[in-house]
Amino acid sequence: MSPAGPFTAGERVSIRFLYAAGAGGFPRGARLRIGIPNTGWEKPVVPQQRYWDELISGSDRRLAPFHPVNTTIEFPDRLGVGHSLAVMERMLVPDEDPAFAYWRWWITLTLEDETLAEGERIEILYGDRRFGSDGARVQTFAESGINVTAYIEPAGQGHGFVALHGTPVFFDVVAGPASRANVVLPSVRDSESWTARVSVTDECQCVPAYPHEVRLRVNDVETVCSPRKPAIFSGRQLDPEPLRIQAVSDGEAIRGRSNPSVRSGSDGFHLFWGDLHAQSEHHVMHSQSRDFRQDGWSKGISCGTLDECYAYARQVSLLDFIAITDQGACLTSRWEQCQDKVRQYHSPGEFITFKAYEAGATVGHRNVFYSSDEIEPPLPTSLGGFHPTAVFGYYRGRRDVIIIPHHVKTWTDWSFHDPELEPLMEIYSCWGQSESPGADLWNKGQTPGAGAWEALRRGYRLGMIASSDNHVGMPGRSYPGDRQVHTPFKGGLCAIWAENLSRESLFQALKARRCYGTTGERIIVGFSMDGAPMGSILPAADTDRRIDVEVHGTDVLDRVEVIHNLRTVAVLRTDGESASLVASHLVPAHETGFWYLRIFQKDGERAWTSPIWVE
Repeated sequence: MSPAGPFTAGERVSIRFLYAAGAGGFPRGARLRIGIPNTGWEKPVVPQQRYWDELISGSDRRLAPFHPVNTTIEFPDRLGVGHSLAVMERMLVPDEDPAFAYWRWWITLTLEDETLAEGERIEILYGDRRFGSDGARVQTFAESGINVTAYIEPAGQGHGFVALHGTPVFFDVVAGPASRANVVLPSVRDSESWTARVSVTDECQCVPAYPHEVRLRVNDVETVCSPRKPAIFSGRQLDPEPLRIQAVSDGEAIRGRSNPSVRSGSDGFHLFWGDLHAQSEHHVMHSQSRDFRQDGWSKGISCGTLDECYAYARQVSLLDFIAITDQGACLTSRWEQCQDKVRQYHSPGEFITFKAYEAGATVGHRNVFYSSDEIEPPLPTSLGGFHPTAVFGYYRGRRDVIIIPHHVKTWTDWSFHDPELEPLMEIYSCWGQSESPGADLWNKGQTPGAGAWEALRRGYRLGMIASSDNHVGMPGRSYPGDRQVHTPFKGGLCAIWAENLSRESLFQALKARRCYGTTGERIIVGFSMDGAPMGSILPAADTDRRIDVEVHGTDVLDRVEVIHNLRTVAVLRTDGESASLVASHLVPAHETGFWYLRIFQKDGERAWTSPIWVE
């Protein structure tokens, strides 16, 4: 393999894989299969054949020159070797170490015409730039000790693959230099004074590899940031609301603009931001019989230690709250360690941690959240498989637990729902958006009868949140590209309107559905009906009800849509970064149903509020 690495996250590369036939040669019909580390790497695209493989093969094959190509093959020691080249997305086998068996791109060569002699070579070039490609993109997150694997089937199809000697080939993907500033203001503040936090990342929002210090100017005040050590500084509001500030380095190579910040209102609520769906190295997939990370496995299907995940959330993405929701850890001795870390990193008023885990099943994926951090033993094995009936039964009657279904367009069977335990659903993450049907912000199939719109149509009172659900050990990261091709979207964020930054206050706000989700930007959204905030349930009235909408974006707004019973009933368009609406005609007397908002920015960022119900 050349080059051998390390590679920089998100860079575009050309990698040459060289195989030399062994003592027995490489016979006609033999196959060589190479596994790219994960499907977060760009998909290999091989030359397109013109004709059916069953009818035309070997040296009679002809290629379609108009098809894009980034992966090719050559035989340096022989011309005109008949062959086929194919790519598939597969796991290797179930119930094995994800470091070797999880989803990969597999490039497969089949020799069709003749036998290669001992020592004759095969070269596969992944990221071939000769045909218009600018190379293949490396995964967009840093990770050490990943690998390329290779197998051969010397006797041809159906006779069994064997691991190629000298593989796997291990290498690192490293972060790039500091190139972005993450500038965070409190979305709601109590006075003219403000305190901002600034962290630096590389282009892919990884902790930068260098430099060790970055000097930035914020409102003409110089400050210094270091990787994993945000700068903190204060000032006073001089300009009209909302407040926004910028951080710029010398030469403007590194810059960032803050989220908007507004003065607190009479309702006493502040707006807090977090990720309620993060994973660490303990996370495994639900669809295998070994529903937790096994002893001897080098990792789960995510990366990042618990310490790295908590540190990134607090010091890099600058979140107010977090829940690490590893699937399966709660069934093992690792559960105590996970709970210990929840306690260790919890800091009331500064950084809130929730004890949580994922309960994924074939009829829907859910996250379970606790309002306490009491350390408990591993959960009973009867919960293995995490069927919602078993999960609901285990927690029924408890007021210290809530359950939130996620990526609800996939797998979710809404015949399983507990209205006492499930006040919310996650409708955006790196999986895409599940709020509305269709391919908008979605790149995969949909389960019939799933989706947020189906839950609302059934009359379920479910608020809406977003989170990251990323598998790269970076909670709160909002950058395209995960370790799986089916999760390519930016991570989302959960926004909570609460009295204060405490676990109990946030938990009660979630239960009250006083929250919303965004595609990762800290867009301020206020939505109320006759003074009742999002998530409220109101009785039908004899008079028209008043809707109040206030939005402050992180970029120019495109439109704000008011949705009633899944229909768009009003559209507010604006060319600015803020918008407001006061309307009484949208909720006429005696009208019932649910209302919520969709917000669209010109830069493609979005937000969705929890509904308000009138019954």
